[in-house]
Amino acid sequence: LFALLLSALLAHGETEISQYGITWTFDKDYQTGQFCNGDYWVVGPVKITSIANSWHKKPGPGLDGSMINPPATDKQGYDNRLTSYNESLNVSAPMTLKPGESLVSTVSWIAGEPGCPKLNGGTKQPRPVLRDAAVLTCLDSVPPEGSFRPPYCGTDKTIRFNKKNLRYDLLKSLDKVSGTPDISKIAKSVQRPWIDHVYQYLGAMVHPSENMPQYGREFSIAIGDAALMLLLDFPEKEKEALLIGFVQIGIDFAAIADNGGGWPSNGGHHMGRKWPILFAGLMLDDEHMKNVGQWETVFQEDHDTFYVSEAEVDMTHGGSWAPDNRAPKRAYEKEDIGLPEWGIVHRAKPSADNMDWTATYRPINNVGYTGWVLAAQIMGQKKAWNHDPLFDYVDRATVVDPASFSSSFVANMWKA
Repeated sequence: LFALLLSALLAHGETEISQYGITWTFDKDYQTGQFCNGDYWVVGPVKITSIANSWHKKPGPGLDGSMINPPATDKQGYDNRLTSYNESLNVSAPMTLKPGESLVSTVSWIAGEPGCPKLNGGTKQPRPVLRDAAVLTCLDSVPPEGSFRPPYCGTDKTIRFNKKNLRYDLLKSLDKVSGTPDISKIAKSVQRPWIDHVYQYLGAMVHPSENMPQYGREFSIAIGDAALMLLLDFPEKEKEALLIGFVQIGIDFAAIADNGGGWPSNGGHHMGRKWPILFAGLMLDDEHMKNVGQWETVFQEDHDTFYVSEAEVDMTHGGSWAPDNRAPKRAYEKEDIGLPEWGIVHRAKPSADNMDWTATYRPINNVGYTGWVLAAQIMGQKKAWNHDPLFDYVDRATVVDPASFSSSFVANMWKA
């Protein structure tokens, strides 16, 4: 009751909200406030008269798009320059946002403007096409002070989690190693919403560049860096912003999975999503997320790692074996049975497996795995993860190839 009263006192009426250069304007004053990660809520229903941003007054049709409760699919309504665009998913002002709805508004990159990313060779469009994204959540009442934002994906906006319940006692206070980055910079990397409900290659194209890494390798490395930093001997106060941002990512990823999404094998695109979910479950003592190892959700790293069996030996010595021809072709032998191994799309297409260490995308995946695998090991979560081949393969990779570390920080953490 006290928390609700405090939150009500801190809430105030606003005719507009601005965040990350994106401004939502209302038809009158509404009660507004912020979740513990800084994202905004409004008590509604609320009539939004305009959605604007600091970069484009007239961006052109199909750019700077918004979506309500975005679904977990391969389609999006943010930017019509991509073939994943579905106009029916796009919303624009004037509009009414109702309780139980999250509005995700974005800013598009326009080719040639200052800071625009490198253009994609085939389409001549920026890669990614989005610059920024912010989430506005409409509720039917003021949430308790310190609440986490409900996930942007799906229709369930129940306020379930609060920062006062974070299990700091489960975090280690390990000695810092050479190469340890600035914790404030790592916290900033997870401050904004990670928009990841669109999957496959075109999903990466709508990762807002100011919010998150575009490509899966860097995406996964950032997850590993954040996970390891939370296990070092920084004071709780210094960990708070990083912890809140990282846990919010886990909450959002869990909802993507719960709404039918997943992260199927696709080269370097889809690794790194499982650990934030498991970690958020631990930090919030949430049984659902803690049991992510039992979910049927597709996680790339689990589908790509396996123990070599007689089937792989037979397959690579048979006539149907067709691995990627950009790397030397190396078959599995009898003596390899039981070896923890990686294949580019092993679960879906084992005929693409190739034991050669330079097999396409193997090095990209290796550097993406080590950070969060080490964090999971430090926190004793291998059993909960429920896929031993991943952990055993990463052990093997770090011995076979010292370049399996993304930075001196991760390498030194592994060694320590």
